[in-house]
Amino acid sequence: MTDRDDSSPDLTRRRLLTRISLAGLTAYTAPALTHLGMAHASGGGDGGGDGGGSGGGGSGGAGSGGGSGSSGASGIGSGSAYSQGGSGGRGAAGSPNQPQRTVRRGPPPPPEIVIFVPDGVDISRAGAQGYVVRGRRATRVLGGTLYRIDLPQGRSVDQGKSELSNILPGARIDQNHIYTPDEFLCDGEGCGAHEMIGWSGWPSIYAPRIGMIDTGINKDHPALEGQKLTVHQADLAGRPASGRQHGTAIASMLIGRLDYRVPGLLPNAELIAVEAFYRGYYGDQADVFSLASAMDILLESGVNVINMSFSGPRNDVLEQIIQRAVDQNVAVVAAAGNGGPGAEPAYPAAFEPVLAVTAIDSDERAYRQANQGPYINFAAPGVRLWVAASISGGRLKSGTSYAAPFVTASLAVQRLRAPTLPLQQTVAAMENCAKDLGEAGRDPVFGHGLVAAPGQCFANDAEFLPASSE
Repeated sequence: MTDRDDSSPDLTRRRLLTRISLAGLTAYTAPALTHLGMAHASGGGDGGGDGGGSGGGGSGGAGSGGGSGSSGASGIGSGSAYSQGGSGGRGAAGSPNQPQRTVRRGPPPPPEIVIFVPDGVDISRAGAQGYVVRGRRATRVLGGTLYRIDLPQGRSVDQGKSELSNILPGARIDQNHIYTPDEFLCDGEGCGAHEMIGWSGWPSIYAPRIGMIDTGINKDHPALEGQKLTVHQADLAGRPASGRQHGTAIASMLIGRLDYRVPGLLPNAELIAVEAFYRGYYGDQADVFSLASAMDILLESGVNVINMSFSGPRNDVLEQIIQRAVDQNVAVVAAAGNGGPGAEPAYPAAFEPVLAVTAIDSDERAYRQANQGPYINFAAPGVRLWVAASISGGRLKSGTSYAAPFVTASLAVQRLRAPTLPLQQTVAAMENCAKDLGEAGRDPVFGHGLVAAPGQCFANDAEFLPASSE
């Protein structure tokens, strides 16, 4: 929540109260986050999608479910998915007039294991050892089956991973980690983010097909009315759908109407979105099972660029799923994380084939909450941006979540205009035309620098196809 321009006593008092509130939330949740093995990629205040819980329930406007398979107890054991509470409501970050409420929660749900096995592998031997299937999805494109598994009583995650690795050679096994949106709420005036990267005007004529994995989306928001938006829901294994604020904001940044207060980067594009988040113990959250389910849906839909504005810890199963997507010539763009300069790497951004995007302000300074590290690829506007709210209107937000769509949109246009160019060469062209910031060359703060609009990377339009993916 950087705000360098406003220095009134009122705003200073609000910032101080906000920091106190966020510090208290971090102190409260840190033991639980450590227990889950979560990376602190989202900083102190965004666990629920908007400074502590995004209000507005339901996913809203979900289209076809997409994908095969089913969820629920089956195969090697029985039992029903646990009930997770504590959605929280809309966050109060930066709102000193609202009274502080004490949030009381029970213990966090027990950790789960997620397994990805190749087609034809039988996991029934695990049942004899006390493992119980909570969810199952047979993927259509990824070439295997996903399982959510409960640990037997008394076994730790590490013990379970070791035992299952011996029982199921060739399977990819890890904890079913939790991932959260990367955002913070801001106040004050917005900035000309489109102009910062030379985006004004011309790129809006292009109509690529873009994929997105996020929270729920309000298809009826004025910014999205009449736009080419298809919404699927991932296999949530019977868990309640997430709020709609974060997903609606990211969708509006990508394809928002041209006549909206802040137009989308690509108003004519087609967006295939998958709601992979659910209401859980930590607010709006996704796990590896729901994220992998979403990836399978998007790969089947034929997108070649996927936006992921969320982060969490490293996970072997998720890494394999993303690598399979990249092997199929699909680019993945992800938020770098909001844990701060000293935070551990945030995933999926830190996976080798993923393009990690950090946030900068209108003066091209690094967002103070952004992660840093050698995995950063690009910087993009992500501080105090006006984005759509969950129901109507909008609000100013900051975070690496909001920087990622700039790179996603630029890459989608580049791939549409030069469809035969290999992905690595397209990315290399973007790196070469990025505006170098900070230390000369690639650095851990800004990566290759500020992403540029597509026209600044490829000057000769005669080389490219028309502005449509259809």
